[in-house]
Amino acid sequence: MRVALYQMDVLWLQPAENLKNIQTVCAQISGKADILILPEMFATAYVLDTDLLSIEWQKDIIKVLMELCFDFQLIISGSIPYFHEGKWFNKMITIDSSGLIHEYDKIHLFSPAGEDKNYTKGDKTSVWSVGEWKVLPLICYDLRFPDVSFIQEIPDIIIYAANWPESRIHHWDALLKARAIENQCYVIGVNRVGTDENGYVYPGHSVVYDYEGKQTYYAENTEICAITTLTKTDLISCRQKLPFYKDRL
Repeated sequence: MRVALYQMDVLWLQPAENLKNIQTVCAQISGKADILILPEMFATAYVLDTDLLSIEWQKDIIKVLMELCFDFQLIISGSIPYFHEGKWFNKMITIDSSGLIHEYDKIHLFSPAGEDKNYTKGDKTSVWSVGEWKVLPLICYDLRFPDVSFIQEIPDIIIYAANWPESRIHHWDALLKARAIENQCYVIGVNRVGTDENGYVYPGHSVVYDYEGKQTYYAENTEICAITTLTKTDLISCRQKLPFYKDRL
């Protein structure tokens, strides 16, 4: 499977402009990728004050992404602020040409920045499927809590969409590798670049680790969209040779 990682410099509260940039990338990778992964809050940047957000934006975002999926034969996944039943969620949406195929609400909200004061945490994880692949989507701060990746339906790929700051980027690098080793699966981390209105600096470091914790792709501190190919037969072979997950409590 061919996966594109878009390490964006996300514009603050400018969903239309961010979506135009995503459209440009979709055209560039058309026919070369099956899935496009975007960072956390790819349409708005990491906005903690929900009073600054428009409820209408989420409808427009899903509509535009659905059209892009149809035009360029893609599945697109990333997180957005999402309003539902009177509450805001940091929701990882996955979309194909038919519409929204999977939703995940961020379980671990980043309390040091006050995310938990403005957003409601999720309470469950689940995988979505594409062909023979099972994909588990998670968001940023979830990476520090390995228990959310230990689910009964063992994923082949774990995706982390993030706004992970420069000051703790060495944690990001180490934890992603650990999640790959302990789950014996591909782990893909897509971070943003640039500086936001909160004053956070983001250095990229979007990365792919294989099921043995080997780094197969790494991005420097620049806006880039790169494509990586994942192989299911190699993953299965590794799990059969060393079935560690069977001993998990």
